[in-house]
Amino acid sequence: MRLIAVWSPLPSGSGATVLASALPVVLAMEYRVRTLLTHGGNAGERIEQAFTLRHESLDTMAAFQDHGMDALARMAGSGRLLPETIRDYTIPVLSERLDLLTGSRDARHALDDVAYGKFAGQVLDTAKRSYDVIVADAGNGRPQGADMELIRTADLVIVALNQNLRSLEDVWERSSMPDMLMDKNCVYALGRYDPEISCTLKNIKRRFRLKSEMYGIPYCSSLADAWNMRSVMAYVQRSRGGLNRSRENAAYRALRQMADLAAERLGLPSGGSVKARGAYVYG
Repeated sequence: MRLIAVWSPLPSGSGATVLASALPVVLAMEYRVRTLLTHGGNAGERIEQAFTLRHESLDTMAAFQDHGMDALARMAGSGRLLPETIRDYTIPVLSERLDLLTGSRDARHALDDVAYGKFAGQVLDTAKRSYDVIVADAGNGRPQGADMELIRTADLVIVALNQNLRSLEDVWERSSMPDMLMDKNCVYALGRYDPEISCTLKNIKRRFRLKSEMYGIPYCSSLADAWNMRSVMAYVQRSRGGLNRSRENAAYRALRQMADLAAERLGLPSGGSVKARGAYVYG
C-alpha cells in the first residue's frame, strides 16, 4: 500500500479538497488498484462533501456509527481492528475499486488531538494491508492531530497552491512549510490554474528555485457545479471522454497526469493512462 496526502499551506483557495476527492476516482478508474479515500477532519467535512452518501438519508445515530472512524475506534478498543474488516466500515464509492472512510463524529476528536492522531496512524497501518493506495485529505494550514499523522506517514505529498504571488511568498519566503516536508517526496499542484497570466508554472519554479514537478489544475465550472451537487464521482466519469477519450476535458487531463505521476513515483501496477496531451505541467 502507498499513502498519498493532499495538503495545502494556504487557508483556502487552493482547491486541495476538490483535488483530493477527484484524484482517487481517476486512480481507481485508470489503474487496477483498490483505493481508499479518507481525511483528517470530522464527519461530514472535506472530501465527504463531494459525494452523495447513502447513509446520510438515515435519521438514527446508530446508522452513522456503522461507518467511519468511530466504528473503527470501537473495533480497536475491543482488539478487533483487522485488515480484513476495514472495508466493512467504509462506504463504497466505485464498486470494488474505491471506498470512503468517513471522519469521526466525536467532538473531542479535535484536529489538535494527539491521541486521535495516533489512532488515525493505527488505522492507516491496518488499512495498508487491505488497499493498494490510500488518498487522504490532510487539510489546510498548519497540520495538527490526524492531519499531521497523514503527512508524516505519506509516501507522496501533493502540496496544493494557487497563483497568488503574495500567498506563494508567504509559503516559501516566510517558512509556512512544516519541517517534516523537507525529506518528503512532494509534488505541487496549482488549483484554478490560468496559463495566460504571468505567474506561470515555469516562472513560479524559477522564482522560488523549486525542483519538484508542478502541475496546473485549470478552473472548470462543471467541476465546481459537481462539487456543489455532491456529484464529483459522476463528473469525473463523464470527463474521461469515453474509451477513446475523444471528449476528455482539460481538468481530467490534468488529474490523469497527476495520477500517472503518482503511479510512477509509488510503483503502482502498470496499465495506466498514456501521458496527457495539453496538460499544464512543468517538471
